[in-house]
Amino acid sequence: MNTKKKSDVIKAEQTASKKTAPVKGQEVKSGKAMVWLAALIALVGIVAYYYFEDVNALYAFGALIAGIAIGAGVFFVSPSGKNLVVFFKEARMELRRVVWPSMDETRKMTILVVIVMVITLLFLMFVDFIIKNIISFILSFS
Repeated sequence: MNTKKKSDVIKAEQTASKKTAPVKGQEVKSGKAMVWLAALIALVGIVAYYYFEDVNALYAFGALIAGIAIGAGVFFVSPSGKNLVVFFKEARMELRRVVWPSMDETRKMTILVVIVMVITLLFLMFVDFIIKNIISFILSFS
């Protein structure tokens, strides 16, 4: 009896999730439409800048700034823009959690890297010298 209720609940949840799926798709489509609208508004601002460039510089810069500002506003109102803002907020919070090395640790690690580079350089020079002499020795017989 109890399992029948659970299966009914699961069916109801699946039905509800199927009903909400198209809504998410519509939201994504409207989000993309708003991003394209923002890009179009910014593009219109750029075109207006070139149109008014010869007429008056004030109109040209005003049209450019207004187009880009309105385009940015439309973008940040869209779901993609909101997600971008949330992403940057979370990235800022993660940056606060990072433990940066001290100057002394940085200096020690840099010296260690330089020492490893020099050792690797000497090893490669030694191997190159040996291979060069072996090839010269082999070619001297021919």
